[in-house]
Amino acid sequence: MAASDYKGPAFDSSELKELKAKVVNACLILDREGITDGFGHVSVRIPEQSALLTIAQVSPGCAALDKLVLLAFDGNYLGGAQPAPYEWPIHACIMKARPDVNSVCHTHSKWSALFSVLKKGLRPAHMYGRFLPVGGAPIYPNAGLITSVERGNALAETLKDGAATLLRAHGDAVVGASVEQAILRTVQLAFLGELAHLAAVHGGPDYLTEGELATFAGDRSFPARPWEYFLTRLGARRV
Repeated sequence: MAASDYKGPAFDSSELKELKAKVVNACLILDREGITDGFGHVSVRIPEQSALLTIAQVSPGCAALDKLVLLAFDGNYLGGAQPAPYEWPIHACIMKARPDVNSVCHTHSKWSALFSVLKKGLRPAHMYGRFLPVGGAPIYPNAGLITSVERGNALAETLKDGAATLLRAHGDAVVGASVEQAILRTVQLAFLGELAHLAAVHGGPDYLTEGELATFAGDRSFPARPWEYFLTRLGARRV
């Protein structure tokens, strides 16, 4: 989509003010919680448009309102800072394939990277894993960055209708119906990885059964409480 064909709110529009703040705070939260290093990005869908907001080529811990970029799903620049992150297809291809997804988070979490190269993968052994299937997060099998639409579509196919996927020797891609949900799931995914790693010292985790997972999955509460908590931990960095 060319910039001239875009009919949504302009990058500097007041309509995007709240979404911009959420993306910046989300990046800062992931940095504060030790999930990201110098790499990673968060995006949000522009409602009713084939477009998204994400950070430009900047570390999540350095995210700011003037370091955001507005992109079409085909990668065309629509406004804001430049350049766009190399792996913009992660966000665009997933959102295009999944109308229910309004936010995508990609990190190089050490826990996601670890379990992406273990044959048993990362299975839920705690109630925080209620967004995962009982067999664990699927693993995108192709090593390398997701810098093309072809790879982005393959990643979306690996994710299917799930909430998270691991990227082999790379990291993760986590989705949500909102920025808040995508961030909460990303933090919880890292918790699950650390828990499984610690459990190995004690003989390995006793993973949740399908029935147990279904019991926990019955709670569909909106993640407002942890989002507020994470914002509080940002202190003066909060936008």
